[in-house]
Amino acid sequence: MARYRWILRAVDDTVAQRLAQELNLTVTTARLLAMRGYTEPDDAYRFLYPSLHDLADPRLLPDIEPAVRRLSLAVERKEPVLVYGDYDADGVTSTTLWVTTLRTLGVPVEPYVPHRMREGYDLHPNAIPKAQAIGARLVLTCDCGTRAHEAVCAFHEAGLEVVVTDHHEPSDTLPRALAVVNPKRADSQYPFRELSGVGVSFRVAEALLRERNIPRNGFYSKMLDLVALGTIADVMPLVGENRILVKFGLEQLHRTHRVGLQSLKQVAQMKRKPTPRDVGFALAPRLNAAGRLEDAQLALQLLMEENSLEAQRIAALLDRHNRDRQQLQEAAVQEAIAQVESEGQTAHRALVVHSTNWHHGIVGLVAGKLMNRYHRPVIAVTIDQNEQVARGSMRSIPALNLTELIDLMKPFCFKCGGHAAAGGFAVPLERLEELRQRIVEFADARLTNNDLIPTLAIDQEVPAHAVTTRFLQEISLLEPFGSGNERPLFLCRGMEVIGSRVSQNGRHLFLKVRSEGSVVYDAVLWDGGDYPLEPHATLDLVFDPEEDIGSGYNTVRWVIRDFEEVELP
Repeated sequence: MARYRWILRAVDDTVAQRLAQELNLTVTTARLLAMRGYTEPDDAYRFLYPSLHDLADPRLLPDIEPAVRRLSLAVERKEPVLVYGDYDADGVTSTTLWVTTLRTLGVPVEPYVPHRMREGYDLHPNAIPKAQAIGARLVLTCDCGTRAHEAVCAFHEAGLEVVVTDHHEPSDTLPRALAVVNPKRADSQYPFRELSGVGVSFRVAEALLRERNIPRNGFYSKMLDLVALGTIADVMPLVGENRILVKFGLEQLHRTHRVGLQSLKQVAQMKRKPTPRDVGFALAPRLNAAGRLEDAQLALQLLMEENSLEAQRIAALLDRHNRDRQQLQEAAVQEAIAQVESEGQTAHRALVVHSTNWHHGIVGLVAGKLMNRYHRPVIAVTIDQNEQVARGSMRSIPALNLTELIDLMKPFCFKCGGHAAAGGFAVPLERLEELRQRIVEFADARLTNNDLIPTLAIDQEVPAHAVTTRFLQEISLLEPFGSGNERPLFLCRGMEVIGSRVSQNGRHLFLKVRSEGSVVYDAVLWDGGDYPLEPHATLDLVFDPEEDIGSGYNTVRWVIRDFEEVELP
């Protein structure tokens, strides 16, 4: 039984044929380009063969001139600067980029990464004493600050100037900072809005080097690994400038000179050139584990470390934190599932789960896991009995934009913010039940039962014999894949199951399949151990092909995303 509603993407074959002819591509690749909106040969060519020269002029960013002017003054004076980041991978890579750049320019800079539990997200006045202790007159934020109106005022009152570099959605007004560099500002002339926090930092630092007539080639080779890491970790869309930065950044990450990243790749057992999937599932979780369970300062220390032995020690510690995080997360997810089922919450179109046992750093992950399982908005809440506060994270499906819900929640909460797909809040415990009711009523009124059926967009239907290593090479032209530029999915009908087994831990399903006239293919359905299939069953398969690096041969493995068992006459 299919788990998704299948939607076969439409494509204009006339456009695809023209792209194939003018760019010397196969029609398969040309169709994939056309489906992604690249219908003109020039645009499609730039997508297939990106260049750093395709990046827009960073001087188009809003407030870039006062930001660069003030940073340049700090360089000339060699005055201390406090760089204030965030505790996730995007924030830590942004902080590393700025500290490294400014120190190279002779600035005595110090980093400040807030503590998730004590300070939470965004600029916090707790950093004022640190800035004063180092003699700073300037505080530079990265990956935060756009909505920190009160905190910016507190810094001003303490005699400190603030320059904000950020990528989060602004509110109706901006904080009274010296500069707020954010491509999402309503008055921004920058043509690409979706840069990550480290992407914005990269472009501002690049503008600073240009202002000071410093060659930027060395800057690219030193910083693009950080940009790729932070952009992928923050699940930014890999289109436009992000795709350019990540494509070249992954190459730099593969041969990085940072001993911290070398050690992190080693504990993650990453030997090949990393893909966005490798970053998202192996490197980023280990970096984020520090900020989730302990102190993100550890992740920053790893990225800044120059001693290989110390880097190996920190990487091993982060790896251990990540394993601890996985155990805490799995226990919390199971508790949350039991709560949903015992309370009959699936009768509603949003789920609200809570516990006094969950670590605040994992509730967002719990919400994400349940959202994927039940395909409906999920709010996961951890309760602090001592402070009488409930802190929660929200994750939503495409059919429900959280922005309107967040506005509805604000009168109940101490803090509440986020965007269309995710958010967070803190609410007095005595108001949690009332808030839960409002959330459920909101979702029930705006979602239909049809919205709760996940869809799977299929790029093309193909015959089995077409799935070859050359087919895989064609698809690789569209890499790097990730959010906004997902791996293409294909449909192959009438595949016979030749062999079937479940992994030793019972989680995954491994198959051998073939169709009439084709060779036998290896296939895997991750987390499909609950779907054992008998030999000779006939399936329609939705899959994405990948290189089977574990076999030792140049072969293709089908990663199954969904299947439908076919009843033969």
